Amino acid sequence: MKTGAVITAAGHNSSANAFSPLLPIGHTTVIRRIITTLKQCGVDPIVVITGRDAKEVEKHISKLRVICLRNEEYENSQMFDSIGMGLRYIEDLCDRILILPPKFPLLLPETIKKIMECSGKASCPVYEGRRGHPVMIHKDLIPSLLTYRGERGLGGALRQEGVDALIEEIPVDDKGIIEAVESNQDTAVYPALGHHVMRPSVSLSLEFDEVFFGPEMAQFLMLIEHAGSMQTACRQMNMSYSKGFKLLKNAENQLGYPLLVTQSGGLEGGFSQLTPKAVDLMEKYMAFEKELKEKAEELLKKYFEEGL
Repeated sequence: MKTGAVITAAGHNSSANAFSPLLPIGHTTVIRRIITTLKQCGVDPIVVITGRDAKEVEKHISKLRVICLRNEEYENSQMFDSIGMGLRYIEDLCDRILILPPKFPLLLPETIKKIMECSGKASCPVYEGRRGHPVMIHKDLIPSLLTYRGERGLGGALRQEGVDALIEEIPVDDKGIIEAVESNQDTAVYPALGHHVMRPSVSLSLEFDEVFFGPEMAQFLMLIEHAGSMQTACRQMNMSYSKGFKLLKNAENQLGYPLLVTQSGGLEGGFSQLTPKAVDLMEKYMAFEKELKEKAEELLKKYFEEGL
């Protein structure tokens, strides 16, 4: 099953002096560490809900191939509202969703993998009797969660009758599921922390005379197909419309066929839709990239086994 994630980084409960997503942790930041950990476990897509310091956060993570959605009303809404925004967007992009706030960078990849081994409707990790993050839910539970109108947020939604009984508790030896980093004092405790696990970083590009298709283009097409709008896809990738247009035209010129069908205005408004050839290209690229990354993991173990 395909597993995605929703990270609520809108800053609903942040203090004036500290904003957990951008706090330093080891040699990176809290939010980049969380995203890297999720990606290391094969979680995709990852939707990040921004709000406070949105432009800074979106620029900070723009190269990590995540989808950014902005909650413009974050100051007048609750974290559960941002969760709902993310769930509504991602529900038809994957089978299961990991939900977590951006303040648990100590979370271990082994914990994520263990949660993802569960086949039930919902699960959460437990450390010494305490439930922690992230919670994983099947997309079938999204309608039930979003009907919750109480004041206890996600916790209250998960405690609803008919939902709570479905949650499988997964015992883990990982204090990172409950150990939050959300202040400058917290970061001082972990000045050089890192679950420093060597991993290969593989980027696949396709070219004729020059590169015309790579990770950025694949995500761009996926977002256009999902949103039905090139402009929206550019915004979600923190990319200017002119850059997106240039990427698209460069690919089309080298391929010799159109990737997009567009319609402007009209009674039903404008839209953008991938051509059948574009869908085929994107799917083949994604499969190629996935297989390449798996092979890279094998080669890493072969050549660097003693250093892991």
